[in-house]
Amino acid sequence: MVVDGSLLTSQTVLFEFSNYVRIIPSVYQATPLGCAAGNSRFGGTDKSFAVLYAARDLATALAETVVRDRFEGLEDRRLFAAELSDRAAVQIDTIKPLRLVDLRKGGCLKLGVSTDIAGAKCFDEAQSFSDLVHKDANIDGILYASRLTSQNCVAIFDRATTTHLTVSSVAPLFQLERVSNAVKKLNVQLIG
Repeated sequence: MVVDGSLLTSQTVLFEFSNYVRIIPSVYQATPLGCAAGNSRFGGTDKSFAVLYAARDLATALAETVVRDRFEGLEDRRLFAAELSDRAAVQIDTIKPLRLVDLRKGGCLKLGVSTDIAGAKCFDEAQSFSDLVHKDANIDGILYASRLTSQNCVAIFDRATTTHLTVSSVAPLFQLERVSNAVKKLNVQLIG
């Protein structure tokens, strides 16, 4: 994949946020900003870097990490509370602005890359794009709209997590009163 450097720069924005939500396995509550290389949308093709994902709100974080496409074509839209018992919600704030490539509002079109990078279920093109973006040491990650809720999400490269982010809270997901409202926004029924 090739993208002209000046185009990439033109789509890079300074971005700050507060109270973005990340959902993690509970066993990692002691290191809420930790991340490991793996097979994820913007994780790169060779797993040489890690990416921290966070969403603007709890409903979007749940949609992106727990619900995903599991109810596609189904009438029964029940999520069992036990599925949330081993997860924690982390609220994250920026302590200094992140430099993010903005894929929202026609960003892919402006860059001349496939819109599948921002919206497809298949990760191949997004991982190749992330490889390209990660090569620019001045860029901290990618800003995109959730393909599930259209809300803002961030994919932050591991090199920026400790220098740009801080944690405002960590709590077991099942202890949050907001969870039932968040799943209702997704048209999902929380059981038990």
